[in-house]
Amino acid sequence: MKSRKTLTMIMGIGLILGFNNSFAQTAEELLPKAIQLEEVKGDLDEAIKTYQLILNKYPDNREVCAEAMLHLGMCYEKLGLDQARQTYRDVISKYSDQADKVAIARDRISRLDVYTAELIAQAEEYFKRGNELFKRWEYESAIKEYENAIKSGPNTQLALNAQYCIGQSWFRAGNYDKALATFNKLIEENPNSNIAPVTELMVAQVKQTIEKNNNTSEIKDYSDENTIVDPKTGIKYTKIRSFVGKNDQISSTWGGFNISPDGRFMVLENKVVPVDGSDPFNLVEMDALRAIYAPGMKKAAFYADSAIWTVPVSPETGRSTGKPIKLVTGHYKYQAQVGWSPDGKKLAFQRVDKTIAGDIWTIDTTDCKLTAITNSPDFESCPVWSPDGKSIVYLNTTKERSIWLTTIDNGKTKMLTKGAGYPYWSSDGKWLFHSTWESKNLYSIDQNKNFNLTFPKEVGDFASFSPDGNKVLFYRSSSDMKWPLKIVSPAGGPPFSPLLNADVYDSYWSNDSKKILAQTESEHGYEMINLNGGPSVEVRIEADVNSKPFPFRFSDDLTKVAFSVRREDGLKDIYVAPFSMTEARTTGPARLVFEGWSEGAYNVFIAWSHDGKKMAVVHEGDIWVVQTDGGKPVKITNTPETERWISFSPDGNMISYSIPSVQSAILYIIPASGGTYKVLDNDCKGATWLNDSKSLVLLSNNNLKIISPDGPKTKHLLNIKDIGLSNDGINIQVSPDGKYLAFIGYLGDNDHCLIITYSMETGKVTRLADENIVDNKYGLVWSPDGKWLSYLTYEEEKVRPEGSLWEADFEEVLEKLAK
Repeated sequence: MKSRKTLTMIMGIGLILGFNNSFAQTAEELLPKAIQLEEVKGDLDEAIKTYQLILNKYPDNREVCAEAMLHLGMCYEKLGLDQARQTYRDVISKYSDQADKVAIARDRISRLDVYTAELIAQAEEYFKRGNELFKRWEYESAIKEYENAIKSGPNTQLALNAQYCIGQSWFRAGNYDKALATFNKLIEENPNSNIAPVTELMVAQVKQTIEKNNNTSEIKDYSDENTIVDPKTGIKYTKIRSFVGKNDQISSTWGGFNISPDGRFMVLENKVVPVDGSDPFNLVEMDALRAIYAPGMKKAAFYADSAIWTVPVSPETGRSTGKPIKLVTGHYKYQAQVGWSPDGKKLAFQRVDKTIAGDIWTIDTTDCKLTAITNSPDFESCPVWSPDGKSIVYLNTTKERSIWLTTIDNGKTKMLTKGAGYPYWSSDGKWLFHSTWESKNLYSIDQNKNFNLTFPKEVGDFASFSPDGNKVLFYRSSSDMKWPLKIVSPAGGPPFSPLLNADVYDSYWSNDSKKILAQTESEHGYEMINLNGGPSVEVRIEADVNSKPFPFRFSDDLTKVAFSVRREDGLKDIYVAPFSMTEARTTGPARLVFEGWSEGAYNVFIAWSHDGKKMAVVHEGDIWVVQTDGGKPVKITNTPETERWISFSPDGNMISYSIPSVQSAILYIIPASGGTYKVLDNDCKGATWLNDSKSLVLLSNNNLKIISPDGPKTKHLLNIKDIGLSNDGINIQVSPDGKYLAFIGYLGDNDHCLIITYSMETGKVTRLADENIVDNKYGLVWSPDGKWLSYLTYEEEKVRPEGSLWEADFEEVLEKLAK
């Protein structure tokens, strides 16, 4: 019997002999053995080792090595590995003299490209369906679609995003343990990916939610009562229809929402939802917006491709029955829908084209004859024909958002009421409903008086008067309009919402980039959010003033806060107070810096200098500069137009501002101390100062460029059409290190809104935050460390299981309002 030592020696010698024997074989002998391992036995791992052995041992045998490398790529391809494509490229580059092998390698790459494109397209479709299911609260179904996306596109950015969305689905479904496990696994397996930072923030948010034991999947604010009597007014509201599933298509009652003249259809943009519960349908097979039926239901009008169109429709089905006809071209997209004349022969609309912006015109739908109704420097919109066809009411947004009435036959015009919104005529022509964020009113034509109309939130918003005029209709969508704050990494990946279930209207980063001041509906207006977890802290504004302070702007270093106070005469006083981020409150007495401000949008008409020592305020259309530590305001412009979008240069010496033109704006600069202004651009869509205070970057005629106020030199950066963007919604921001630009853009002529970063050094373009195609982004801000971009958005979010249509008796409404 041989000893263990002897056996070991014999086995070792055998292994060595075998090893040497494999090396002793020629390349021609090894190649068929490797192919047999690959194609007959299916032992891809051993085949790969043998092909690699050939390449390493016999590099001079180019014919065999070319075939070995070709088959090596085939093995990688069968294993689904990314190395396959690069291996085929190596065949092409290293063995260009082996024409037949090169041809096969090229063909394999082409096939791989087609196959990969098909898989990616399939993965994107799965991901899209997952997002749609997620928004409908169908979280388990959404997870299955995300998992399919991962299978179709493994090892891709989309797969990482899908995994993140699976975690979000578990989180929204209230399964916090699975959500936490999903996010932790994502970080563990992809620690250096662009998705890791936002996932770490999500982990902190899940942990915080677990501590609060807050079930985010709970249905909020929903009433299943079919009859509601408003305790404030005594008016009874009755639910007449519910919309669920495929019929729950009307997500809002603003923008392009309306009810057809016969009351049988609800319309939102191009989507038509029959009130009787039958299937929804698109009015036209176009990318249409603001569709609205004509009286008589024989035609409909809509916007598409920057033009106004009409289409014949069936009065019975509401569906289009012919080819759409283009009436007039211009810049028509998001204006209020056109107003049909009662006879269905004319349209009233807000004209916007190369020469006219913001006047009311009519067009004959038969011969396309155009007629001007208004001609003023004011901005007028939302025209609606009176039921008798003798007059048109419209909204003047320049003059205190007032409603005006123009008589068709003699052109006489008069103002009816101020502080208004889109007008709706009652069928008898005696009443107008109009509303703003603050109030909802019925205006009596006969009495020249507004009556405030409040109604329960359970019935939604005003939708229309019924065709017979006896009812007032209201619609409550299954979605609510939300205004969330989001942040996204400039490197890519999904966005993160640091403040759940809260609307945010403005934001500021702390100097260490770990906290955000968010303007919310809290008692004092702002909350301080800790991105590393923990509850938000409400900011306290303590000031000895006569009315409640409304904080609206913080200085760049967050050591001062500006707030306004409403006066009895309707104007506002502006104050500045010292502020502490550590204590989240004001720390000293407030100083009155501007009295009797004519007010306006704070982000448009007020700006801090970067050192916090000055503030620019647009008052009665002109710019005033205020020393925040004391001194009288100084008026530095005097024009008939209204200046807006004011901004200090970083050194505080200059101010840029815009004056709207027909479809864009004229960009000006002026010394902050006053003096002569200079026109920089006549077609500016957006601009911001670069960090050196010597130049600005702006968008003009689709071109992103740098322009110097002190010289004629202009540096072209990018034509945004080359990356598929339209000439809209720019909001340019420069990174803290000055190396990147970030801006908001729209893809083509649709609603797909996303964030773009542009490298000033390399010209590289990166798309961010394009997972939600129906949100509207604004308020873009870089974090001081340059690692994040925060932005604000408004979008619709499903918050209840169904939409519902309600009605109230119009006579009862008038009776109760008259009391």
